Amino acid sequence: MGVPLRVRLGPLQERDFRLLFAGTTITTIGDRLASIALAFAVLDAGSVTDLGVVLGVRQAVEAVVLIFGGVLSDRMPRNLVLVGASLLQGAAQAATAAVVLTGGSSLAWLVALQAVYGVGAGMVVPAEVGLVPQTVSAPRLQEANAMQGMSRNLVGVLGPASGGVLVALASPGVALGVDAASFVVCAALLARIRVTPRAAALVRTTYLRELRDGWREFRSHSWLWSTVGVFGLSNMFYVGCWAVLGPEIANRELGGAGAWALILSAGGVGAVLGGVVALRYRPARPLLASVLAPMPMTLPLVGLALGWPPWLIAAVNVASGVGLSVHMTLWFTVFQREIPEHAQSRVSSYDALGSFVLIPLGMAFVGPVAVVAGVDATLWLAVAVFVVATAVIASVPSVRAMRAPQAAVAAAA
Repeated sequence: MGVPLRVRLGPLQERDFRLLFAGTTITTIGDRLASIALAFAVLDAGSVTDLGVVLGVRQAVEAVVLIFGGVLSDRMPRNLVLVGASLLQGAAQAATAAVVLTGGSSLAWLVALQAVYGVGAGMVVPAEVGLVPQTVSAPRLQEANAMQGMSRNLVGVLGPASGGVLVALASPGVALGVDAASFVVCAALLARIRVTPRAAALVRTTYLRELRDGWREFRSHSWLWSTVGVFGLSNMFYVGCWAVLGPEIANRELGGAGAWALILSAGGVGAVLGGVVALRYRPARPLLASVLAPMPMTLPLVGLALGWPPWLIAAVNVASGVGLSVHMTLWFTVFQREIPEHAQSRVSSYDALGSFVLIPLGMAFVGPVAVVAGVDATLWLAVAVFVVATAVIASVPSVRAMRAPQAAVAAAA
């Protein structure tokens, strides 16, 4: 745990990682502003079911594109894949901003433009997961992952609050326009990264063969496919409730965009604290620690179900942010150590697809389910699924057996 600060921040000494870090930080600023803006732009023109449709379609398109993005990122320089994705997302957000600012924000337009955004978003995760190890030396890998998470989470403290202010004082379209500009700046930075070209033998193989090879690598790791499968089911319930019912409850009972911004900002504070922990935390069983770390994420849903005041939901969302940040850092570090570099983008696309493919279903149906069963009952169902899923994954032998490199050496000795 006693790692000097200059060591923990060592990845910033490497040029390519600095460019990646700066680019992702800038675009995260815009996206944090836009997350609240989009939700309240839809709610201003429609209902909670409409919000679920917009978010669900975007997530569905992203899931479909993930596999393509994984193959593309293992064939091409991964930074250039991210450049193309950023420009596409920026164009989609610029058009969305124009539609909202001109008062033409019909459900059809918002769905179509956010579907385009989803195409770009589907290429981001596979490319970035594989790019991080290419921009930083191996001993600094966990610190690099922690810093990537911290940059997003630090922005998450101020981004939602700023988004709430823009929505309240100006228009959701203004925040969406800022998001569009951030993608352009991000693309310019990522284009300067120098990445080793992909092997010629890989580039010559067929698309379907690369898909099969990626799938074979994915299913060869029981710790990977079992965790992804169970968490995928849990995410369907959790994210659907949080992303759709959360803004609706805030709008109806907690005071509107300002209250929801406070809650999200508190989660960002917790995530920053979690990033600090992840810079120092070296568990002997990193995968098991990663699986258990997100358990505090159930607390904000409990608060919404019990009608807690905004400040109390925000307080427990701090703990939620800590857990999620530690989970993500440990998960990506284990993934990047255990999966061969040449297949990381393809395997990560299956990882992301399995984790998120059911989320659009949850987003689309959580509104109607809440109408029939009640909002509180729907929230409690999501909490129960999350707890059971975590217990199931923690009981998988290969998850419990995974050890950190130094712990494995000590055990062998």
